[in-house]
Amino acid sequence: MKNFSSSLTRTGILLILALLAVAAIYPLLFMLFTSFKTTVEYTTSPMALPQHITYLDNFIAMFSSLDMLQLLLNTIGYILLALLLSLIVSIPASFTLAKLRFPYRRLFFLLIIASLIIPGMTFIIPNYLSMAHLGLVDNFLSVVLLWAATSIPGSVFLLTSLMRGLPGEILEATRVDGANYFHQLVRIAMPMSISGIVTISIFNVTAWWNDLLTPLLFLQTDNKQTITAAIATIGGRYATDYPLLMTSLLMASVPPILIYIFLQSYIRRGMVIGAIK
Repeated sequence: MKNFSSSLTRTGILLILALLAVAAIYPLLFMLFTSFKTTVEYTTSPMALPQHITYLDNFIAMFSSLDMLQLLLNTIGYILLALLLSLIVSIPASFTLAKLRFPYRRLFFLLIIASLIIPGMTFIIPNYLSMAHLGLVDNFLSVVLLWAATSIPGSVFLLTSLMRGLPGEILEATRVDGANYFHQLVRIAMPMSISGIVTISIFNVTAWWNDLLTPLLFLQTDNKQTITAAIATIGGRYATDYPLLMTSLLMASVPPILIYIFLQSYIRRGMVIGAIK
């Protein structure tokens, strides 16, 4: 009876996981199959498989409508700059909050946590006015600075939780040997926290890749846009051409999916940051 109950529970869990997997994969398959259809074929049978898997006119139309290489370089460049700025601030701040003792340390950490619960929409007008006063509207630096700034609180929160688990004996031994703060950070803390650093980088990169509001709001020139924002404008122009829309959505979705597939081991480790000392 006990074995039957255990098998039944396991079967139920597997069914639930299978349903979740289907719910996650189905939209991707729908976009993929639709991108190989003509408009007439989609209108006739939207749920059927494409008749010709080699039909690439939708992809060709996307590349002819947009300067995909420029958009891709823009997006990657903005993301790399924002990631560099975010890590330059987040890693030292996290190590300082985790391992150094100074007045109001706990208060600073609580303020960082509190900033995470403030809705991001409340900052849109202040951010735009600030960038306008600095003359950075329609300048890629506005997107880079905002991406980096908004990612720092979450990154500091996760990395601080991880670095608190670093062995204090090792840091004390290096301090006795004459290592200063910089040496401890670079030679001890960063190598031992690499899984957490990679994890927050993955989360930030995918969030920035999928960000639509910030580039649309601060970048008005087409050749400065990110690929996600440019594809969104294409969707508005070709609202009735569903195969072309699905093609654009597929092209915007593939890079984050590949990141998660190839770096999933770091993501799994990052999910337990700070849970195990």
